[in-house]
Amino acid sequence: MRVAWVTHHIPQADADWLLPGGVGGAEMTDATMISHAPPSVSVDVITPDKWEQALDADRVVITGTDFLSDAALVALAERKPIVWVHHQQAPSPVRQRLFQLADPFVTMSKAHAEVEASWSGVFGEWCHGDITCDITPRDKKPAALWSARNHPQKGLLAARLWSRSMGLPLTELSGVDRSEVLDAMAEHEWFVFLPQAFDSCPRTLIEAEYAGCQIHTNANAGRRDPGPLDEVMAAQVPKFWGWL
Repeated sequence: MRVAWVTHHIPQADADWLLPGGVGGAEMTDATMISHAPPSVSVDVITPDKWEQALDADRVVITGTDFLSDAALVALAERKPIVWVHHQQAPSPVRQRLFQLADPFVTMSKAHAEVEASWSGVFGEWCHGDITCDITPRDKKPAALWSARNHPQKGLLAARLWSRSMGLPLTELSGVDRSEVLDAMAEHEWFVFLPQAFDSCPRTLIEAEYAGCQIHTNANAGRRDPGPLDEVMAAQVPKFWGWL
């Protein structure tokens, strides 16, 4: 089976993942899920400018709609693709139609599904992606960690104010290798993330759980499904490829 994976989140299997950084969460989400494709499936990654190449595939997956033209969205919708959006979408009639025809329409978390349903009327499935970490928590120091892109949306100022109110020193990491972020998580007692607008399902919050951090966040952050962390995350890959 040939699957056309249409996205601008170009997976780079050999990248030095910056989490956060120039190549990060969305690209890693696609790369890791593609790496788990069933043996009978070949995946061709197709950029938005070459979307017509997806039309003759056995199955279409769309994970990035931002740079697809209205004509592309209309044509691809007729293929009843798996549509797995990684962040809050810009409302439009053609996107709404795409979500309606998707088989299925997939978001990153239950909270994300609710946000998209609020304007599109389509309450979809959700998949958190393949996020597993081999982290051994060390002796935790009484300090907080913030790690994200250096963008106002990511709430650095709010993290500073919260940490100060708690009497906790705050470590700030941005644009560094993922390994450095995970290493810092292993030794910090708290991970703080206070996004200023909706964030569909922050990968760092799941990683911080693996690292044994206490998490301080807000209602703008979508969260993983309840239940034992290992069990919930182990279910994500088979769930996604089960929709094929």
